[in-house]
Amino acid sequence: MIPRNRILLVDDDPSGLAMLGLALKRTGFNVETASGSEEALRLLCRKPFQWMVTDARMHPFSGFLLTLEAKRIQPALRIVMVSAVAGEGDLAGYPIEHLFPKPVAVDVPGTLAILELG
Repeated sequence: MIPRNRILLVDDDPSGLAMLGLALKRTGFNVETASGSEEALRLLCRKPFQWMVTDARMHPFSGFLLTLEAKRIQPALRIVMVSAVAGEGDLAGYPIEHLFPKPVAVDVPGTLAILELG
């Protein structure tokens, strides 16, 4: 069984990864971080996660492509995306439940409700 609050956080921006990771940990989530898509895939192959929170723009491949491969590896994985550039219209065809605009304000009521209700 996967712990209810186990999150894989993926972002190739070190400061964004650190800030959002710390904010999620402070609210009680069990967070593991990956500094890009390839590292995220390695973690997904080794450990179960309930949630993946990923950035949209990363290298060598995007967060969008990562979501497709992540669901193949862990079909029950739930996915949200954070992005400064992507919009809701960009989510079609991808297994993304919600898009949060960057910067993510985790202290705003309702922002974490999606993850907490999972």
